[in-house]
Amino acid sequence: MGEHILQTACGAVKGIEKENSILFQGIRYATAERFEYPVPVTHWEGVYDATQQELNCFQYDTFRPEENDTDNFYYEEFRKGRKFLYEENALTLNIVKPLQGECCPVLVFIHGGGHETGTVGELPHGDTEEYAKRGVVYVSVGYRLNVFSLYRSRNYGLHDQMTAIRWVHDNIAAFGGDPERITIMGQSAGAMSVTDLLYTQALKGIVKGAIMLSGAGMIPKMVKPYTEAESESFWNEIQERAGAKDEDSFKKLPAKEIWEAWYQVSREHNDMHYLQPGIDGAIIPDLPQNVRKAGTDLDVPLIVGITSQDFMPYLIFELAYGWAKRNAREGRQPVYGFIFDRELPGNRYKAYHASDLWYFFGNMDKCWRPFEQLDYDLSARMIDYVANFVRNGDPNGEKLPQWKAVTKKFKGFRKFDGVSDGYASPFECRKKLWHTFLKDKGPM
Repeated sequence: MGEHILQTACGAVKGIEKENSILFQGIRYATAERFEYPVPVTHWEGVYDATQQELNCFQYDTFRPEENDTDNFYYEEFRKGRKFLYEENALTLNIVKPLQGECCPVLVFIHGGGHETGTVGELPHGDTEEYAKRGVVYVSVGYRLNVFSLYRSRNYGLHDQMTAIRWVHDNIAAFGGDPERITIMGQSAGAMSVTDLLYTQALKGIVKGAIMLSGAGMIPKMVKPYTEAESESFWNEIQERAGAKDEDSFKKLPAKEIWEAWYQVSREHNDMHYLQPGIDGAIIPDLPQNVRKAGTDLDVPLIVGITSQDFMPYLIFELAYGWAKRNAREGRQPVYGFIFDRELPGNRYKAYHASDLWYFFGNMDKCWRPFEQLDYDLSARMIDYVANFVRNGDPNGEKLPQWKAVTKKFKGFRKFDGVSDGYASPFECRKKLWHTFLKDKGPM
């Protein structure tokens, strides 16, 4: 390992040369003031040191350290024993480039965490080298979360993500990437964010494909996003809880007081409306159902999928399958569906929500679980599919079982279980997922 310096349009940047890649950590792609939209970074002085641990935006762990929690499955699974650095507006990204090669396809990942938590370098999607081995430039994006993102339905976090994708488009060539082949990928709230980003025309011509894990499709009308006007009473209640007499006073409070007031009120309401991006007239220009009906969402090839012990699995499947059916019916770009059904070794939880991340990013050696050769083989196959998709808009390639897109006649979702090379029909998926919902739930 050693240091490596690249020249970019923003200036020189220093990364870490590893066995199969060069890692750049914590590159700031934008700046932002509290409750203001991001401003892209276009220049820096001197050599940008991207060899240090990245900063992450404020979240639960910032104010209430997770190590003090009991029975926190995702802390135990992904974050235990690791320390993260936080800053209120840490708009940073990590880039992993292949050691050699120019004009490589680019994969941009948006982490999950319920729009409330999540980090740029969290396992298992952190500094993976698996895509670099396959000639793909990999980017992991950080963005504002919770109250600092969702405030008054203005979608600051989504604007951060869009700014990051544009920054990648403008700068990735210096890292060996092809700005004309950018695929965006997200899991859970990250997949919902990818869905939202497809509602806008602002990324037309920039995003050439999208991958959504456990979060593709429109939010049901019963929990439709709020406009700023519809959310006013909720935010006024938070302002009052924080003891602020007006909005200007609220904005000037210490970050912890703002977060605590939001956290308390949002839990008391227990309402999904307030825990997701809203209709802002820009990124989400209208009720998603209206955008889809008008056909003004971006039409790009998609991979959509679920895990068999997913969060609200039946609903998540129906949303993903509905998107696939719609594209097939209307002659839009192909949609490749999957159901991840590998029972992970190590404890009673099986294919829990986010379990497929270990397989899509291949950081299994950093996990406590006793993975078997079957798991490593399955992971390699899933990563190959994604790398092909990023490269060509089609997951298929040599030495891989064919993965069919959903059509009017063919409705199967490819099974990733490490055993079969087959498909699950919608009936099989629904049967499995109703059983999960009623008797075999994963952790949440």
